[in-house]
Amino acid sequence: MADAGSVSSQVLTTLGVGSGLDVFKLAQDLTDVEKVPKKESIESDITATEASISGYGLVSFQVGQLQKAFEKLNDADELATSTGSSSNTSAISLTSLDGAAATGAYDITVTRLAQEQRMISDEYTATTTTLNSSAFDISIAVGSSTITTTAVTVSTPTPAGVVSAINAASTGVTASLVDTGIGGTNYRIILTGPTGSEGAFTMTSTPDLGFGDSGNTLQAAQDSIINFDGLTVTRSSNEISDVIAGATISLTETTSTAVRLNIVSDRTTLKTNLENVVTAYNDLNTLFTELTAEGSEAELGGALADDTSLVRYLKSQIRTALFADSSTTSGSVSALRDLGVSIDKTGSLTLNETTYDAVVASSYDDVVMMLSANTSDQNLFGAESKGLSQDIATILEDFSDSTGVLTTRTSNAEGSLQDYKDELVKLEARMEGVYQRYLTQFSAMESLIASMDTTKDYLEGQLESLSKAYDS
Repeated sequence: MADAGSVSSQVLTTLGVGSGLDVFKLAQDLTDVEKVPKKESIESDITATEASISGYGLVSFQVGQLQKAFEKLNDADELATSTGSSSNTSAISLTSLDGAAATGAYDITVTRLAQEQRMISDEYTATTTTLNSSAFDISIAVGSSTITTTAVTVSTPTPAGVVSAINAASTGVTASLVDTGIGGTNYRIILTGPTGSEGAFTMTSTPDLGFGDSGNTLQAAQDSIINFDGLTVTRSSNEISDVIAGATISLTETTSTAVRLNIVSDRTTLKTNLENVVTAYNDLNTLFTELTAEGSEAELGGALADDTSLVRYLKSQIRTALFADSSTTSGSVSALRDLGVSIDKTGSLTLNETTYDAVVASSYDDVVMMLSANTSDQNLFGAESKGLSQDIATILEDFSDSTGVLTTRTSNAEGSLQDYKDELVKLEARMEGVYQRYLTQFSAMESLIASMDTTKDYLEGQLESLSKAYDS
């Protein structure tokens, strides 16, 4: 709200009384002489800092893209893709294939399927039939070459209590209660052991529940037996994952003739992912150039022109990591340079396909070891070597973690931005005070001039009166 002096000055000026100057504009102009340069400087700092924050964000994003590209090279089973087929899927099927499965044809004959032991108890009229006057123990012995015996206490001496106690003991033997009749009064306990010969079990108790009676063994435990390319192989399961590297096969029927499994490994995934690394690095390098180039026409061109030290640091660290030797060198393959990766005179990363194709064709296993330590689904917190891809990915991740250089730079810039905004608010408040001071001073001047004008008019009137008196 304008003060009384300001209002009176405005009225005087409007009526043509006083100096005739626009004191409001004059006060504003004098204030702006001091305010505008300072405001423009602060606003320039705000704009530059906001651009820097955006620049840090872009760099962090692109470093993350490069990290993701390397993470697609850190698992051995993801460096290639494999497909497979079976000549008799009703007997043998390929349930899973990873990139480690090599191209080949395999003949398998299924002589016997693995199965679990199953036994039944005596028959009971109800699930709550009393089996004993008090709690009793059951002894369960599991295994054939190595036997593990467990004592299980049946606190509730009923068929349902037996089932509950056996399942709670977690011996590998499971129990269920089945009604075998029509009227709901013919209950038997069915025991099922682990698959394979080592899943064979015996069970004894007092009272005798009938599991050892003749005819109460429904099925004996046994291993699967296959003929694999002329070799007899025995396993405890019908899911076999250690016969063909990278493949899991499922047995569902015995066969009288060999079943042919065909596996084809496609290694173009490795090349594609390596090309993605090259692309991601070059995109990052281009971004560095745009963000540090004064006068660049890119959207955030020159945003980090005042922080070229950060860009130089990141470039140096990333290049050093790219061309370092792997923590798991193998044969003649030690680093990305052995795969034909290099930097040209413009600073761009390139892939020599001739070199790459020759190395992969002759030393694929060495390439896998160098990149991934021949591991998959790595535990990143372990101390063991993880291969070059994860080594680089970890370095890249460190730039953007909670204490990383990009996070720190961004945090500092955000703090400075808030300081500039606070400074701008304070400037506005201070300049408003300056404006009001000028306005007060000019209003006083206008009042003084108006008073002088009144005195002048009075004197002029008196002089005119005297003049007329003499004339008459």
